Amino acid sequence: MLTELFEKFTPYEWVVSNQKGGYALGSTFLANLRKYHGLLIAGYEKGKRVHLVSSVEEQVFFPSGLSYFLDTNFYRDTIFPDGFKLIKHFFLRPFPQFYFFCPESKELFLKKTIKMHPQKNLLVLSYENISSYPFKLILRPKLSFRDHHQVINRADWGKGFVEVETNSYTGMVIKDRFSLFIYLSKGFLTREDLFYYQVFYPIEEIRGYEATEDLYAPFKIEAELKVKDSLKIVFCDETIKDLEEALAQVEKRYQPLPVLIPHKKEVFSRKEYFKILEQMVEDFLLGDDIIAGFPWFYCWGRDTFIGIPAVFYLEQGKERALKIFKNYARRMINGVIPNVIEDENETNYNSVDATLWFGLRIFQFLETFSHELSSSDKDELFSAVKEIIENFCTNPDLPFLLDPEDGFIEIPPQTNKALTWMDVVLDGVPVTPRYGKPIEIQGLWYNLLKFAEKHLDKPFLKKLRILNLLRLQEKNFNKFFNGELWADRLFNQEPVFEIRPNYLIALSLPFDIAEKQAIKKGIEMAKQELVTPFGLRTLSPKDPSFRKKYFGTQRMRDLAYHNGTVWVWLIYPYAEVLKKVYAEDKDRLKLELEGLVKVFREGITRGKMGGVPELYDGENPGYPKGAHAQFWSVAALFLVEKAIEELTTV
Repeated sequence: MLTELFEKFTPYEWVVSNQKGGYALGSTFLANLRKYHGLLIAGYEKGKRVHLVSSVEEQVFFPSGLSYFLDTNFYRDTIFPDGFKLIKHFFLRPFPQFYFFCPESKELFLKKTIKMHPQKNLLVLSYENISSYPFKLILRPKLSFRDHHQVINRADWGKGFVEVETNSYTGMVIKDRFSLFIYLSKGFLTREDLFYYQVFYPIEEIRGYEATEDLYAPFKIEAELKVKDSLKIVFCDETIKDLEEALAQVEKRYQPLPVLIPHKKEVFSRKEYFKILEQMVEDFLLGDDIIAGFPWFYCWGRDTFIGIPAVFYLEQGKERALKIFKNYARRMINGVIPNVIEDENETNYNSVDATLWFGLRIFQFLETFSHELSSSDKDELFSAVKEIIENFCTNPDLPFLLDPEDGFIEIPPQTNKALTWMDVVLDGVPVTPRYGKPIEIQGLWYNLLKFAEKHLDKPFLKKLRILNLLRLQEKNFNKFFNGELWADRLFNQEPVFEIRPNYLIALSLPFDIAEKQAIKKGIEMAKQELVTPFGLRTLSPKDPSFRKKYFGTQRMRDLAYHNGTVWVWLIYPYAEVLKKVYAEDKDRLKLELEGLVKVFREGITRGKMGGVPELYDGENPGYPKGAHAQFWSVAALFLVEKAIEELTTV
């Protein structure tokens, strides 16, 4: 049944978010398929996210006596109710909107929209009568009050303090340390306790997690909607002093954005598409940081600085990016930035490439906004880069080292850590142990030092023998290329010829360390082994370690994560290499770049793709996998589209 629903609607999900880490997420047929699906998942400091509102039971009553449920719920043996059958149209951007039709008259009668406040854990659920007759709605919000990684059952509701209050237009629920306030724009709200038992999340079962929970509905909402009338329900984790002002702030957030309408405008124009892409980038902004992905990721240094050039293009992009750079500079320890800020209990520095991306992006940021930055801002950023380079060159306590023989960064096997972006660890052992000298690390290190040569003072360069390191790297980089194939790393000074996309990352960077002919060979190899319409594979299908599907339990998925699974973000470095190879043939370059974004552009311009996912299967990709909305995937799409735009306007 799930496959049939995906085919009828789309497997992509809708998402709205705020700049506190809060979000709402769901399927296009409005059934919660994951424990992360819900209407209000509130974001708090240090990555804490609390799932407060799961869904709403929705029933409509017509003057003729007909009545229908609008919502859809999965249970282990059935789907009830099946309101998805009444969804005629849906658009996922700039906010989710769903159009329901009456089976008897075939007429559209209700428009449902979901919007979120930009700064508060506040969601507005709106029901608008778009028919030619009045009707009545009876709604029951289903509450969850749990960590968004967990599920809740009836016994959990009996633990701790629970308080429920209501009057005609508002309701309040308090459980433990968290609160929910409900406000109505019209109608009335009464106390009526119900439990919904064993609600089933099929995707969680597929992923090997607990897949059922019990939801609590303490309120019943009743509202009569006349023609063109609407009901707005506001869910918030704090009291609202001025409801009209709060609603106005939500509307202001979406007002500048284009909206699709059935039968009138069902496709975004090119200009509108870029507005939507900008919105999609902004979805991940979090004050002085960036959310790596929804629903389960928090902040990752690597993801942030791979994708941060997309932020440069946004309104106030300079100010936003500067805050993020300064945040990570302050958190640097021994010249290394934090890579994972996963939740309130976990921050780790287990990465070499995150810091290299950070330093590289600082230089690119300084060059982009050179005339707009103060001297103190420049000095602070240059100081951070110097701290990185000095530690990488001299600090013996880092889990990687500088080989003075070739100038490369080496990861010794005894670290037993996964320090590159291929970072899965199972039972304490890296799944893709890239010990030795990974190629993209050398490309990043070389580029960081080239920027240092260009921008930093000569005494600093001389003290650390930077120019000598550059010459050594240039002399030895050909060890990665045998004339036909690019190696993924050097181990014991010998090339390891696994066909992975990491060489493309190294070749994509601003300063070339390889000959043009070798770069061309890299493109040929990628086209034969790695490139798909949805991104690039992490391993050639010809490799015996290749895994076709990203599917099953956490262990099964971890084994496939970097062993064939397609990653969307890789279209960005691949596009940068294409720009080098086809620099003299703009038409060919544009054609190549268009092929990388076609699937995503079509989905977004038709309003059928709410976010750009993290992954797809390595073989026959088509269904989104991993996190539904991933920052560096969106950033990659945005930056490739910007490159196409530049070619179009030349």
